[in-house]
Amino acid sequence: MSCNVARFTITKGLDNTFVFTIKADGSTLPMEIVGSDTFQAKLVSLENDSTVLTKSLVVTDALSGKVSLTITSEESGALVTEKGTKTDRYYLRPVYKLVIDCSTVNNGDFYS
Repeated sequence: MSCNVARFTITKGLDNTFVFTIKADGSTLPMEIVGSDTFQAKLVSLENDSTVLTKSLVVTDALSGKVSLTITSEESGALVTEKGTKTDRYYLRPVYKLVIDCSTVNNGDFYS
């Protein structure tokens, strides 16, 4: 599985939509998604490994292997944020990691 960036930022208090391209193991080409394939996203706290949000991804383009994740303004508003110190110019510190649980006909079950 790949997306355009290794990091992404959830904007707090706004609707956020992220599009991911699912790719088969050992391939750079998008994997064709069939009707029985499922994709579930879990937002996990880096502090204690607890799952704070679980959502199903929506297939947006099956032939191109594209799925999307939408985090609503209410969901993003409930997330916590952390900033670095003044000497570090108050950069946003990572608080969560995204784990995508994939179950596909063409590539089996895998996490990304």
